[in-house]
Amino acid sequence: MKDTSAVTRAEMPKLVPLPIPTKGKPFYKRIWAWLTKVREWQLVDDWEYNLPDGRRVLIPKGFVFDGASIPRLLWFFLSPTGLLLIPGLIHDFGYRYDYVWVIEKDGRICKQDQAMGQDYWDQVFYTVGEQVNGMKVINWMAWLALSAFGGMAWDANRIRAAEDIVPNAHEGVASVGG
Repeated sequence: MKDTSAVTRAEMPKLVPLPIPTKGKPFYKRIWAWLTKVREWQLVDDWEYNLPDGRRVLIPKGFVFDGASIPRLLWFFLSPTGLLLIPGLIHDFGYRYDYVWVIEKDGRICKQDQAMGQDYWDQVFYTVGEQVNGMKVINWMAWLALSAFGGMAWDANRIRAAEDIVPNAHEGVASVGG
């Protein structure tokens, strides 16, 4: 059977799961963590992906994200690490930093889409979802949830003001530019 997805197995991001802290906590805090915490994932290597507009984005090694922030009750339908993993990874990076690293045709890496805002990254989530999985209804439902409830995560990331995460130098990349 031929794989027709936009991302082949070899192109999937290499991730390591991070522990959900429960050990040594009181019983009620362990239960609360089980009900409310989402597994986070860390990129093991720089990861590249071709956006629908033709640009090649790079998410740096070490980036930590949670897939798609979906309430646990909806995981049977909208798995955060299933069909929505790739759009969630790019979207989470955009929400965290409000830019994306792009590999130019000459090999330079530069920041693009700076200060585009929440609506822009929500739309990126949808279009990448369409490219990766072609599940229009699932992508639309996830996009609708982001549009309605993503503001809290967006605002939290503005307050958090995470320090830039810079891609590692790798084959074919001449320099990191701004």
